[in-house]
Amino acid sequence: YNIMSEVPALQTDFKFPKLGMRLIKGLPMMFFGGTNSKVFMHFDIDFTNILHFHFHGKKRCVIFPPDQSPYLYRVPHSLIAREDIDFSNPDFEKWPALKLAQGFVCELNHGEMLYMPEGYWHYMHYLTPGFSISLRSYPRKIKNLSKALYNLLFMRHYDNFMRKRKGQEWIDYKNEQAIVRTHKNLNIKE
Repeated sequence: YNIMSEVPALQTDFKFPKLGMRLIKGLPMMFFGGTNSKVFMHFDIDFTNILHFHFHGKKRCVIFPPDQSPYLYRVPHSLIAREDIDFSNPDFEKWPALKLAQGFVCELNHGEMLYMPEGYWHYMHYLTPGFSISLRSYPRKIKNLSKALYNLLFMRHYDNFMRKRKGQEWIDYKNEQAIVRTHKNLNIKE
């Protein structure tokens, strides 16, 4: 929910903190969730650094550094892991590569903030109703800026084109490839 475009009057209700990062002032995003709402495992298309401030309720956050991507069943031509993986309670029999993934788990309460560096995977699970706001800063690494530009200018449009052209067949193919590629890279036999 982009509060700057949806409710411009709220712009005067908060000030951007001075933290030594150049924050993107046009993109503060607000997130709302009810009990047991989940945001699937993903990383952000623009590889920004994220300051995630939590204002109400309790939320569990699972994050993984980019070098853990080979274990997360990344769906090709997208920024997500397979959506049918429950990262709150993963089935390691069905998703064996997840046993190798090394990440972090935290619970955010009112007034707490989580910093997610550029390219980090993240999954959110609302334990109670709550809301948060994320402030972002541009990628600091040139390599990640290049990845962001590729995602924004090419990958996103290619995926949208293929969804229109092939529909569910394209989505099913990508989901199958997430398993095939993950297991092949790790020499896991089906």
